[in-house]
Order: sequence, then structure tokens, then C-alpha cells
Amino acid sequence: MKKIYLIMFTVFLNAVVFSCTPQNEIIEEMESETCCGDDNPIPPPPPPGGGG
Repeated sequence: MKKIYLIMFTVFLNAVVFSCTPQNEIIEEMESETCCGDDNPIPPPPPPGGGG
């Protein structure tokens, strides 16, 4: 019976720890920043070789 409780506790702990990682929060913040009125176009990179 103790093994069942230990297995259940381990599964629950893993679910809590890995359910919301900081990486997911960072991605959500970046998406919310880019979607809300920031319509500035990204300038193109300079041409290779200095353009001359």
C-alpha cells in the first residue's frame, strides 16, 4: 500500500513541477507583446559586401 502512495505522490509532484515551465511563460509574454499594437516593420539586413 505504501508503494501505491509513493507512486501517486511522485506522479503528482512531477505533474506540478513540469506543468508550467518558465519557458512557456516567456513565450506567452513575447506573443502578447508582439500582437498588441507594435506594428513597426523590421528593417532589412544590410546587403552583403558593404553594398558597393
